[in-house]
Amino acid sequence: MIPSVYHVVPGNEQGGGATHIVALARAVRGTKLAARFHFLTVGEGPLATSLRHEGIVVEPISGHPGQAVRTLYREMVQTDKWAIWHAHGPRMNVWTCLAAGASRRRWTSTVHSDIFGDFLSHSWKNRVLPQVNRLCLQRCDGLFTGNKTFLKPFPSKPGFWVPNALITVALPDSEIAYRIQLRQRLGLSASAQVIGAVARLDPVKDLETLLRAMVYLPDVHVVLVGDGPDRQALENLAQELGIRARTSFLGFLQDVSLIYAGLDVHVLPSRSEGGSPYALLEAGFYGVANVGSDVPGIRNLLEDEGTGLLFSQGDPPALAAAIQRLLVDTSLRKRLIREFHQRILPKYTPAAMLSAYQQGYEQLAKFVERGKHR
Repeated sequence: MIPSVYHVVPGNEQGGGATHIVALARAVRGTKLAARFHFLTVGEGPLATSLRHEGIVVEPISGHPGQAVRTLYREMVQTDKWAIWHAHGPRMNVWTCLAAGASRRRWTSTVHSDIFGDFLSHSWKNRVLPQVNRLCLQRCDGLFTGNKTFLKPFPSKPGFWVPNALITVALPDSEIAYRIQLRQRLGLSASAQVIGAVARLDPVKDLETLLRAMVYLPDVHVVLVGDGPDRQALENLAQELGIRARTSFLGFLQDVSLIYAGLDVHVLPSRSEGGSPYALLEAGFYGVANVGSDVPGIRNLLEDEGTGLLFSQGDPPALAAAIQRLLVDTSLRKRLIREFHQRILPKYTPAAMLSAYQQGYEQLAKFVERGKHR
């Protein structure tokens, strides 16, 4: 049996990391392990709201960073010394590291992304915070990740692979109904070709390459779902490229299922991704063929010509060519969708995620008991 696990999460998270945490909470709910999983949310926002919506009891932690660390410290010293504290995200890593060091408690983290790509949109943060995060993670007792390449900076740490878990719900209407609905929302004709990307508007997602690819696709409309520090720069670029009228920025949406279901092609052009990007899983679930950049995390889900199409990262003409292939070749599109459903989706279930975490916690507990955790 695993010890009690306290997940320390940023309440305002709204990306793939948030979906991962909600999937874990849903997976453990109603099982015999539920009493051993606890969720502490630092601040309020989409993730905190989603956890409560799932019926998860969350303990809020508020205040400035110093107050949050002190609160975490008090929580730690009042709990079983064998409990595992589990941080998610750079800020939570730093605060949990400080509190765990002072209280001599054991902690771990899920590395959801490349730690050197988390702050690309902020010059000074990009120079300082990844190094701080790295130093903190070097002091933990082990690491979870969906992409083992993210653990290369920590060769001496025990590492545990954990998959994302799909928590989508099938839509009731026909495919054509959602195609028409999306095009009406965008003010387009029912026959318009529409591609899209559901992603944080951040440099690591490289949506600039997608916009530049649109220059080679003059009859196509693109939808960007998400928000982030790159939004204004991307809107300006769309204007400069002369594609602003064919580009829709929809911002952050809590439910993106209707968007996916209305697309012809979904694109993820990232510079780096976790081991099983939610955007690809969700798009595939809703029957949309995926095009992704040829980087390790995306290759876990997209086998070129098998379960999707890959293109050389940062190459707009290559991306445009891949999109065009899918737009004109209906049989290829349908085959890729079918293969994705049969070969990929069954591997990414809540049960598989929970099993991976449980095995990792059991091994971490053994390391602690044997005094081999450092």
